[in-house]
Amino acid sequence: MDMKRNPSHVDGPTTTMTEGDETLDDTFDALADRDCRAILSAADEPMTTSELADACDIALSTAYRKVERLSETPLLTEGVRFDPNGDHASEYSRRITESTVELTDAGVRLTMDVGTESDGVTATFDVAEVSAD
Repeated sequence: MDMKRNPSHVDGPTTTMTEGDETLDDTFDALADRDCRAILSAADEPMTTSELADACDIALSTAYRKVERLSETPLLTEGVRFDPNGDHASEYSRRITESTVELTDAGVRLTMDVGTESDGVTATFDVAEVSAD
């Protein structure tokens, strides 16, 4: 299962999609899905798919499908939660903070403001106790 996003046009802190971009329809389809919107709402902080399923009160299998769908758009970003025991987990957070839909002579243009973590790997370190001794 490939969970890589395919953002169409990224200009620093904004992403712009127009009629010619293949992710425009995927993004609108994801936004039209109630479970996808719930996941985006809950993903203001990095969460695993299991945590998102619990927070949104949806089945885990549904959460996996919806996270995959959202990951194919610029709406959600994937990171890694590092565990000191080596059990690393993927975690997801909302990438977009604000969006604008414009109707132009050329069609629809969707512009989205990207959060502070643009397109890199995010990491959360879960360390119980660290000693300098």
